[in-house]
Amino acid sequence: MIVFDWFLTARHRSVSCFLCLAFFLLSSSLSAAVETVPTVVALQQRALTLKLHERRYWQVLLHYRKKPGGWESQIDDPEFFLAVDGKTSPREELLATVAALYGSPIAGEKDPRCRYVARSAWLQKELGVVAVPTQCPDFEQTLNRVDPQTATLVFPGSYPNSPASMFGHTLLNFHGSYQSKHLAYAANYSAFTDETNGFAYALKGITGGYRGYYSLLPYYAKIKEYSGLERRDLWEYRLRFTPEETRKMFLHLWELRDVYSDYYFFDENCSYNLMFLLEAARPDLPLTEWAGLWVMPIDTVREVEQYDLVAEASYRPSVATILSHQAAALDSRETQIAQRLAEGELQGSQLSETGLDTEGMIRVLDVAATAVELKYMKKELNLADYRRRYLQILTTRSSQRMASEDYRFWPEPVRPDHGHGSSRLGLGVGYSGSHWVSELNFRLVHHALLDPEKGYLPGSQIEMGVASIVFNEKRGSILLKGIKLVDILSLAPVNAFDAPVSWGVKAGLRRQALPKKRHLVGYLGTGVGYAWQGTWGLGYMLVEAEGLIQRHLSRSFAIGGGASAGYLAQLTTHWRLHARLKQVHYVVGEKDASDSFELGQSLRIDPANSLSLELARRGDFGHWTTEGMLFWNRYW
Repeated sequence: MIVFDWFLTARHRSVSCFLCLAFFLLSSSLSAAVETVPTVVALQQRALTLKLHERRYWQVLLHYRKKPGGWESQIDDPEFFLAVDGKTSPREELLATVAALYGSPIAGEKDPRCRYVARSAWLQKELGVVAVPTQCPDFEQTLNRVDPQTATLVFPGSYPNSPASMFGHTLLNFHGSYQSKHLAYAANYSAFTDETNGFAYALKGITGGYRGYYSLLPYYAKIKEYSGLERRDLWEYRLRFTPEETRKMFLHLWELRDVYSDYYFFDENCSYNLMFLLEAARPDLPLTEWAGLWVMPIDTVREVEQYDLVAEASYRPSVATILSHQAAALDSRETQIAQRLAEGELQGSQLSETGLDTEGMIRVLDVAATAVELKYMKKELNLADYRRRYLQILTTRSSQRMASEDYRFWPEPVRPDHGHGSSRLGLGVGYSGSHWVSELNFRLVHHALLDPEKGYLPGSQIEMGVASIVFNEKRGSILLKGIKLVDILSLAPVNAFDAPVSWGVKAGLRRQALPKKRHLVGYLGTGVGYAWQGTWGLGYMLVEAEGLIQRHLSRSFAIGGGASAGYLAQLTTHWRLHARLKQVHYVVGEKDASDSFELGQSLRIDPANSLSLELARRGDFGHWTTEGMLFWNRYW
């Protein structure tokens, strides 16, 4: 019994010692583990030691730009920053981000690790810490749905009846493992507005009166919007980014959701802000640093190509473009039949009674189907009528058992980024009035009718910020010839299935004859009419209205109306001609008339140079002047 008691006691003591030893070892290991997990303060100090706030990637993620005296983010939404002075202090924003990501966790989607996924991924790598497990269902579901593997930069071309579209636009597509491009997701940056007044829209857009937001939409929705409703051709530029780089772009886009920046039409616009996403993929790309006083969307495409980021480019014509090319292949009788089909006056089952051969029937059915589709997009047909007509035409078409003709237009249009540069410098010499003169003109943007057409929408002109000065050799004087604030002309040819309106608007200063002397006169004019496709080019007629303001006029102004007619011809691949007649009768204020005839020719030398010859005969208030100038034009 004594032996048994001693055995139990000894056993109890041995177990107790073992438990003490195990507890000691466990406590020591836990203590060591706790000591190896860096505190927020230690991580902040490590970040400062590594100077992460000076890294290029940090500047890209926060959209910092160097300003006199420091840094400033181009993001204006205070909710984007974690530090009070985060907009102007990369250092304080870094410290606040470390504290938010590695401090006390917040459950749910309000967790900063779910909001700032790009910052979190980068800091985790740079600081060498293990990610704290967290659940972010919204982010994970969106990431899985988009599946960003490759990226494409999309440039919607201009649309003749929309002045804003003449500048172009850019989108960024994310493609996953699926094959169809329609299933991609498009990242877009645009101004948020419901403004319907064109003047107010322009004024606010120029002065930063709108907020710009990033958005993510299915690409098929943007195709429908641009290619259909707005009738804009699309150019798609596949980018040389790896899946990892594409994912980094998407992470940055996620951080920018619901975050606004002041939108500026000329510089901090749709295209410029998308460049931050590309820089997030490769921080060494200085895509946002080259910007000057203005950023044209097509210039950003050229910038991307300059850094060899474009793997290939593909063209997607709009419905209106396809219809125009299809209709050009019809003769007059086929055109009438296709019109009746599109209007629902003729049924597909009655087509065999028209006497058309099989190939003629196929051409007619293809055109009619496209015309019905365009009518629906223009809201000239309701959904029920559209479905009924479209299905009936397609049913007849399928019974022909013959493939449609290839309407991919060869030679394919010149890529917009391969056209001439947006800015232009012109040096000229010639005869004006009764003297030999030299002229220097400079244009900020964008394209004139006589400029080389390759890469631009035929019949479109939009010039802004054009200044011209002349040197009179006989008098030894320098005069301001004029300033074009804006000069837009949109010539969209009509056809049997579509009748877009051609129009123009212009405003600025020009030196012209008045009743007593030549003066600088302020002018504002507009016109509306129609254009048609001729053998050599576009013909047009416009009804014009024009107003002048100058203190030497009777009552200091003149208002009148009239008409103009012209022809724009592409004589050869490099030779263009534009002839124009215009007459305006002023009936309010100074009452008189203005008549002019202009003949211009241009010869393209290469994408950056051209020669132009401009002749004009003008009569203002009874005074006639003749001018002839030869220019060398340089584009960039």
